[in-house]
Amino acid sequence: MSVCKKDNVSPKISYQGYSHGFKINIVEEIENGQISIRQAAKKYGVSSSGIEKWKKKYGNLDKKLRHMGGLSPAQEIARLKKELKRAETERNILETAIEIIEDELGIDVKKKFLSSSQKRTLQNKNNR
Repeated sequence: MSVCKKDNVSPKISYQGYSHGFKINIVEEIENGQISIRQAAKKYGVSSSGIEKWKKKYGNLDKKLRHMGGLSPAQEIARLKKELKRAETERNILETAIEIIEDELGIDVKKKFLSSSQKRTLQNKNNR
C-alpha cells in the first residue's frame, strides 16, 4: 500500500493502514468545515468510504450533540422544514377561513383591530 505525504501530515503506516493521528486530523478538518469528505479523499489519497468510517468512529460533533441533547445540522434542517410546512398549512387554513367569514358576513376581517383608546387617539388626530 503506497501512502502520499501531503501538507506535513505524516500518515505513518500502522497495521490498520493509517495512523490514528492521521485519521483524527482528517476528521477534524471535515468537522470544522475546512473541507468536505470528497475533498479530503482527494487531498490525502484515501477513499471516501474509509473517511466516512473514520468520521463515525472518531468524530466528535454528532457525539457531542447527542450527549448535550442537541440535533445534528441535518436533523435540525429536517425539523425546521417540517415546522415550516406545518406553519404554511396553518396559514392557508386561516386565510381560507377569513375569506369564508368575509363572504358570509360581508365584513372586512383583515382590518386591524384598534382598542377604544387607540380609536380616540386616531379620531383626535383627524379632528385637528
